[in-house]
Amino acid sequence: MYEKGKEVPFKPDPLEEKRIRSKLTAVAQGREKGELVFRGGQVLNVFTEELLKGDVVVSGGRIACVTADSKPHIGEATSVLDVTGLTLTPGLIDPHVHIESSALTPTRFAETIVPHGVTTIFFDPHEIANVEGLSGVRWMADELKDTPIKGFLTVPSCVPASAPRLETTGETFGLEEIKEALAWPGTAALGEMMNFPGLLQGDEETLEKILETRKASLPVEGHGSGLSGDRLRAYAAAGIESDHEAVSKSEATERARAGMWTYAREGSAWADLSEVIKALTEEDLPPHRFCLATDDREAADLLEEGSIDQAVRKAIEGGLSPARAVRLATLNPAIRFRIEDRLGSLGPGRFADLVLVSDLEEFKIEGVFIDGQRWEEYDWRIPGEEGPRKTVNLPGRVEPEDLIPRGRETSFALGLHAGTILTDKEEIEGELEATELPPDFLACAVLERHKGTGNIGRGLLHGFGLEGGAVASSVAHDSHNLIVAGKDYGDMALAVNRLAKIGGGQILVSDGEIRAEVRLPVGGLMSPLPGKEVAEEIEDLKRELKELGTKLEQPLMILSSLALPVIPALRITDKGLVDVEKFELLS
Repeated sequence: MYEKGKEVPFKPDPLEEKRIRSKLTAVAQGREKGELVFRGGQVLNVFTEELLKGDVVVSGGRIACVTADSKPHIGEATSVLDVTGLTLTPGLIDPHVHIESSALTPTRFAETIVPHGVTTIFFDPHEIANVEGLSGVRWMADELKDTPIKGFLTVPSCVPASAPRLETTGETFGLEEIKEALAWPGTAALGEMMNFPGLLQGDEETLEKILETRKASLPVEGHGSGLSGDRLRAYAAAGIESDHEAVSKSEATERARAGMWTYAREGSAWADLSEVIKALTEEDLPPHRFCLATDDREAADLLEEGSIDQAVRKAIEGGLSPARAVRLATLNPAIRFRIEDRLGSLGPGRFADLVLVSDLEEFKIEGVFIDGQRWEEYDWRIPGEEGPRKTVNLPGRVEPEDLIPRGRETSFALGLHAGTILTDKEEIEGELEATELPPDFLACAVLERHKGTGNIGRGLLHGFGLEGGAVASSVAHDSHNLIVAGKDYGDMALAVNRLAKIGGGQILVSDGEIRAEVRLPVGGLMSPLPGKEVAEEIEDLKRELKELGTKLEQPLMILSSLALPVIPALRITDKGLVDVEKFELLS
């Protein structure tokens, strides 16, 4: 059987590739025996979007052939698996995902998504890059190699996300780090270019990152939230080839017409797939430049609903044929990353990554094979103390009075609305006494946690809905300093100090007691516990938050986004309130 780690799909060893191709050629003609035959099922041909009767013959972890008569390939040494009544599809591919958003380490993430038919991912670890830089990214890539999943790196391109004058980051991931990571085996692309303002304004270093990627003959991923017209065309002209930020039929259509790959996103908080695929179902655009992606999904959603398999189901519900929906989750991402000769289909010579489906309309999965082997049969290495630890570094104990907004910090509030990540810049008339917070107002603070500077940015938050206590998190995009919001400054201080003690996580405190806690000791972002345990802890915390009054659908994701000073209109960092439209500090 094919042994994991012997070959990198992007840069195979020429002699090994010659041996493998020679063997496959012999097996396909019946001169040699295959090792495994899937017999009696129907095969989804994603090239032609047809369902065909046929047997799949596997040799050395690759597909030798798909044939209606495999008798010449069956001998005493060949294993035959009866798949009568099942449909065989290629293993699913996620072209854009942030593992850290699941709060799981790479091993635990892979362990969670493989049963859902996902056999290949293209991951952008810009969260750990903000905390630990190049070494954190290297650890993520290396840990995935110890799982059966094929995990390919898209190199973080925007670390930090904003100027140093606006916030303090743990690490930087600049041009030199990008050059080094682009040369690693298994690197697939430059990750999402979020700094479209810099790119459109002609920032030379930002453009240089794209040019270095092209020099390495690798593609460039995009993040063009809200771009249209001249700005979108300029973004594409700079070398951006894809975008997962389309939220409507018109945005998806415009990107496709500009020659960009459009990823229909089905995440936990950002679920745009139903609108984006209308470009295919209503505008009748060809499917060639469209993929399905998850971007960010929480552990509970991965366990209960699925990953890309859930996106396939939603696409079918939205009007795509099952064959086309599967194509967008298999062949198209393989073409996008220029590896369609190895992944994304059940064609000859491809890796034997297969999903057995009993109901194609419902995409009901009955089995998953990677390199011709059941995923359950792999010897999973369970992570121990690996990964970045002790990344929460406060200079000392935080007191309640350290968190009280003062002066100009009480002149504005971050205004929240259900269903959007955007905030309003709410101006507060008259004097507001921050020690006596009005209804539906919370105090909010961001504490620098990487270098022990003691920086604390303070402000007010309106619309979160918490009626008492405090909620805090060491997940705070993208710099991942500590963020806390609450009604009671004592509870806020207790929450922050507790997170510093346990090495990071998310916590809810009320009346001086810990109501719920999620420990995330790996980078302050991830847990090495099984996905089910982490999901239960997060769901417990969310239930407690709702009991304390919040009506937000995704309160933890909203909280973690408040520190990202590139999303309008008002944000908060360890250096204070940030007017995103003006890109300057208010306080």
